[in-house]
Amino acid sequence: MSTKFLFLFTALITTVANAQLVKLSNQGAILNSASVEQRCVLDANSKLIWEVKLTPKGLQNAKNVYTWFDGKTGTRNGEYSHQCDWGKECNTSAYVKAINAIKLCQQTNWRLPTEAELKTLLLYGDEDLLINQKFFPNTQLKSYWSSSQLNKNIAIDVPFFYGGSQSSDKTFDAHVRLVTDVN
Repeated sequence: MSTKFLFLFTALITTVANAQLVKLSNQGAILNSASVEQRCVLDANSKLIWEVKLTPKGLQNAKNVYTWFDGKTGTRNGEYSHQCDWGKECNTSAYVKAINAIKLCQQTNWRLPTEAELKTLLLYGDEDLLINQKFFPNTQLKSYWSSSQLNKNIAIDVPFFYGGSQSSDKTFDAHVRLVTDVN
């Protein structure tokens, strides 16, 4: 992570202690909270940077879904793993590698979040979608994979339409929202 970003991050935390979510550009620069150009969101409390989904077709298409695969367990190319706009291997491992290769928001350590990390994004209220849509537009009313797993066939996913978590067969498809730690 760049020294400039670390300085801005420290200054932001010091001067805006009540702020929790901060919008970031693809270059890692802090954006105004009214901006709609964010590519990532920094959670100042947890010091995690989250991926923001896009609406056009391509790598970060909000409607892309993936089978769960970590290189050892799960499904690399299952019956349901052909529902993404960017490649032939629509699995979580291939997606993580692709996002790290493009250095989204100047980060190269993107990964699937743990179940606990993903649940920090849940925002219970009167909306059908249980996430802050100002910071995370294009979130789908479906489940998102976590890195947490019960065994070699079952992983944990978090649905943003009722909260909590559920366990699903790794051959099924779900959405992905990646995370990286602030260095």
